[in-house]
Amino acid sequence: MKGLLTKDFLTVKKKYGIARLIMDLAIIAALMIILEGAGSIYISFLLVPLEIASMIITLANSDEQWKWSKYAVALPLSKKQIVTSRYAFAGIGAVIGLCVALVVNTISYFCFPAYRYGFYLFLSVASFCIVLLFLAFILPSNYWMGVNAGFAVMFILIILLVVLGIWSKVTDNAIMGFIVEHFDLSMAIGFIGVLVLFAISYILSVALFKKKYCLLYTSPSPRDMRRSR
Repeated sequence: MKGLLTKDFLTVKKKYGIARLIMDLAIIAALMIILEGAGSIYISFLLVPLEIASMIITLANSDEQWKWSKYAVALPLSKKQIVTSRYAFAGIGAVIGLCVALVVNTISYFCFPAYRYGFYLFLSVASFCIVLLFLAFILPSNYWMGVNAGFAVMFILIILLVVLGIWSKVTDNAIMGFIVEHFDLSMAIGFIGVLVLFAISYILSVALFKKKYCLLYTSPSPRDMRRSR
């Protein structure tokens, strides 16, 4: 499984490269300068989840182009291990996103101290949960109907997140007010709920991957069908 993770890291490095990293840093700096204190919110809730999700979709797209899955199932690895490696890469990506969000929110706290540091820690953890939420829906979609389905799911989730943000602003941040009033309960329910959803997503992806390649290798070929006639 270590080899599969190495393959994923090399694929992302090839597809993104240093230019994408510089562009992301430039976007982060621009948002922090233009939006000041609000910049960290947009980075945590939109930019970080979008970048991690796009990496996973890029990997799925590369696998489809290179017919990687057909080769992978021929390796001395179980189908469960193949799916596990992709979820492990997704988890590593989520942790990296958490670190980025933590750094950005810490800088925002010192440069634009509108709230206590605990609030910025909450934004970082919330960003991590949103990334896992995105991946929990995107990964099974990739295994079920391919990379286009994963891209469609990501697009829908982004729209829902934006609509939720607009609704929260219209209602004078009702969601944020509820979280502040019930902070411990909200954190516990949100974090545990996302972890459970991510675990269910993993189980579903394993089942979908096994079903896909069981059908592929058990379906009769056209030559066999002609012989049966």
